[in-house]
Amino acid sequence: MQIVPVSQIDIRLVPGAWPLPPAMRAEVPAFWQSALDANPHLWDGRILGLTAPGGGPVAIRDGALQAEALEDAYSAFMLWRSQGFPDIGLCHTFGWALIVSSDNALIYGVMGGQTANAGRIYPPGGALEPRDVLPDGRVDVLRSIELELSEETGLAAQDAKAGMSVAVLDGPRLSIGRVFRFAEPAADLMARIRANLSVQEHRELADVIAIRSPDEAERAGAVPYAIAVAQAFAAGHIV
Repeated sequence: MQIVPVSQIDIRLVPGAWPLPPAMRAEVPAFWQSALDANPHLWDGRILGLTAPGGGPVAIRDGALQAEALEDAYSAFMLWRSQGFPDIGLCHTFGWALIVSSDNALIYGVMGGQTANAGRIYPPGGALEPRDVLPDGRVDVLRSIELELSEETGLAAQDAKAGMSVAVLDGPRLSIGRVFRFAEPAADLMARIRANLSVQEHRELADVIAIRSPDEAERAGAVPYAIAVAQAFAAGHIV
């Protein structure tokens, strides 16, 4: 796993579905029906995956991320994930907001039981999707992160001081995060988020927790990339 600063993002939507092998594609309907039987709250939306321009793994050079985005069904992604992300020439991509309180705690979300990631702990965020595509075909990742921050927590990006953006390269997963420093201590931020969660009709988060050290992230059961982010933050590599 590698965490690198990102200063420029150029992602453009191109025609075509994800390059799933035909046999895998044929399994999607039955797999998704089984997933719905287990959790009727799941929704088969559309999400984006990335390749390098012209194909191949996405790379970041001198802080610049350049990629092409392909759109496909969430059900196809979930089948791919269930099989351990075999190489299909694509990376799963999502954005996340690193909420930092005035007393230097990170606020992570605990995913709700109705979601596909129930119980997992990581910064608020979500997969890139068609709404993030601008009229000219560019994918606005930073706007996507701000929307996810607002929808999941009720916090507004404009109320925070934005920090650096980073990418986490983790095999078939590539995530992009941005720091948001708020003027309130962790206890107040969490109280505000929980008040917002209590009135959300379709909430994604069950709760939020404050992370004050990488060890605390690990003890809480945060997912691997979220532990790595806490480690990089503690070391001063994410500011």
